[in-house]
Amino acid sequence: MANHCMASADNISEQEFAGLLTKYDSCIEIISEEKGSRGNEKTLADLDRYRYEDATAAFGRAKPERPMELDDVKTLVSWKLRHGKFRPTLMKLVSSNDPVFVKETVQNALDTYKKTADAPAAVDILTKLKGIGPATASLLLAVHDPQHVIFFADEAYYWLCCGGKKDPIKYNAKEYKALNERTRAICKRLGAKAVDVERVAFVMLRQEDATGPQQTKGKREKVESGGAIEKPKAGPAKRKVNSDDAEGKAPLRRPINMLITPPLSPLVGARDVPQVRDAKPCKMEFFSRHEAISLQPRFAKIKRDLVSGHTSAITASWKRLLRELRKEIDLISSKGSEVIPTIDFADIDKSACAEDFSRRLRRRGVGVIRKVVPRETAVAWKQETLRYLSENPHTKSSPPNAPELYELYWSPAQIKARAHPNVFAAQRFAMSHWKSSDPSAAVATPFPVAYADRIRIRRPGNSAPPTSAHAGGGSVERWEPDGYGRAGTYAKIFDGEWEEYDPWDGAARVGVTSDLYNGASSCSVFRMFEGWLAMSSIAPREGGLLFCPTLQAATAYFLLRPFFSPKSPPETAGRGFLDAANWTLDSPQNSILHGALPSYVQELNDQLHPHLQLGRSLVRAPALRPGDYLVWHPDLAHAADGLHEGALDSAAMYVPACPLTQTSALYLCRQRKAFLLGRPGPDFGSGRGESDHAGRPGVQEVNEAGGEDGLRAMGLLPWDEDEAGSGAERAVLAMANGILFPDRYSMI
Repeated sequence: MANHCMASADNISEQEFAGLLTKYDSCIEIISEEKGSRGNEKTLADLDRYRYEDATAAFGRAKPERPMELDDVKTLVSWKLRHGKFRPTLMKLVSSNDPVFVKETVQNALDTYKKTADAPAAVDILTKLKGIGPATASLLLAVHDPQHVIFFADEAYYWLCCGGKKDPIKYNAKEYKALNERTRAICKRLGAKAVDVERVAFVMLRQEDATGPQQTKGKREKVESGGAIEKPKAGPAKRKVNSDDAEGKAPLRRPINMLITPPLSPLVGARDVPQVRDAKPCKMEFFSRHEAISLQPRFAKIKRDLVSGHTSAITASWKRLLRELRKEIDLISSKGSEVIPTIDFADIDKSACAEDFSRRLRRRGVGVIRKVVPRETAVAWKQETLRYLSENPHTKSSPPNAPELYELYWSPAQIKARAHPNVFAAQRFAMSHWKSSDPSAAVATPFPVAYADRIRIRRPGNSAPPTSAHAGGGSVERWEPDGYGRAGTYAKIFDGEWEEYDPWDGAARVGVTSDLYNGASSCSVFRMFEGWLAMSSIAPREGGLLFCPTLQAATAYFLLRPFFSPKSPPETAGRGFLDAANWTLDSPQNSILHGALPSYVQELNDQLHPHLQLGRSLVRAPALRPGDYLVWHPDLAHAADGLHEGALDSAAMYVPACPLTQTSALYLCRQRKAFLLGRPGPDFGSGRGESDHAGRPGVQEVNEAGGEDGLRAMGLLPWDEDEAGSGAERAVLAMANGILFPDRYSMI
């Protein structure tokens, strides 16, 4: 039976499609690690790069670099066998083809395709080769025209032609013709490429395998409790197979947690939420529905343990919290963007100006530091970025038909911005708002660490559905003892004393694991602030950001929300639905963590978090000008604005402020390697990234942009331990030097 949560090919939105597509690389890496390789055998990840990057670069052009030969066919067949069902005799059959006949047959098929644009006819010609059935033939054709030709993959056929159901496939020409027609339809509707449809289908079907929606409750409980998996009953007698049929069923194996959707049963807690509606996410890290989802039973125990012994205190604190939220939201709604503080960069050292800004920043969790870099410098960075994109048109971006998020990490402008002395000074000023309840905590805020993130460019008139509000820094990890529980970050909230919770205590963050599930684009380092560095003017309603600027109360609310349920739904309670008297502490606790799923960000919406009144509490950021630096606390609820009513592009770099810690030093080791190779930042999956990009900067450009500070922030030069302002800072610098330069420094 098809997964009822799976988006159909007819209804999937551009945002959902783009989100799934960005999961593909991480999905392949996980499978590749599980499958491994023997001897000099290439891994699935290696073969996948050949199939989607090297092969399409060589053959996927109007004028291919060279004709396809037998060795190329064999490599593509190797990918197919590793990517899907393994057939031990297929490679021998393919290898027995005469090399000259292979080259001639492929060319004949391409000539026919160029004249007629008839993919099924070209596939039919390719099946003259030994071992090449319609599915493998479609693969050979697909690398020549990835824009329009889809590989006859099981996952693509199940999704496009079977509604997600795993009906038997005969791998014949009739089926491929149907698949080809369905592919053309979805490509036309979404403005997508056939090759991307293929990858989205792969992710979606693997995601369904990971969640196991076909299992009955009894079977699932048996597996979870460690029982043996029953052998499947014998199926019908085998039919005659062609070259693309599998030799029997694939062996049963432990479901891979693809970290796309957790291994959970998507059950709606009907009494926990009012009437819900579907939502369409626009980023890969968002969950796709506004329903309360039951997680694994262990989460119910986690919740029970958190409230055990102080249920009365939590209930009383909940009532106080709801009163405070109403007052805060009334204030925010009346003042709008004015509640968000701003300060000129030139004034950050002036105590009078800085004190007022700091007081408001700590309360609101978001602020703007203006003129951090000169306007002309920021504008020049935007133009430099546009040239870099123009010179490298194969840069990945999303969504497919109207790109706005570019997978750039090492462009010249980004290298200059991260190493700019004023950016370092602004980051130090921002991070100075964090204090430590433990003077010996291993965190050094005067020494910012560069964290490579992406670039966002919104075109005018490019309206998109507004994203759900969300908070970074993981999701379920906030409740888990192995996540934020390791440092007791939110202990005061769970003790019923949310007013005593200090969101600015750095010591309560250093030992945190915020990414237990390796989620796509989840940040694995401690960001004291997330940030945008504007490269253009970004006025309200011009593709900027919205914030819920009540940091302490909103954080306490979304953390306590899973412990409470309404007595009466809004249809019955009416205007009293949000009243504290209508809400009660659950007993027993269920496994729902509203808006939180493993490997996704924490989502907040009106259905799951009604007291936040996001329609009133989300306010647009103040107008930004080129060179302004917008910073916000990692727990703060925020959302991308779906509107861009301006006349020009809005452009910004993601530039967070990260202190030096043990975790960030370890991350720098991996990020430094990614920089030198031109690969994406470690938190952003795998792939070739910018390794082949023209004009990509190197170490010399980092030095020219930021000197020693720039090099140190990138892990390219040791820190001077004599610059430490305390013994704790000196220990952090020594530790970081030992991690990054073990041949020169000792951590002992």
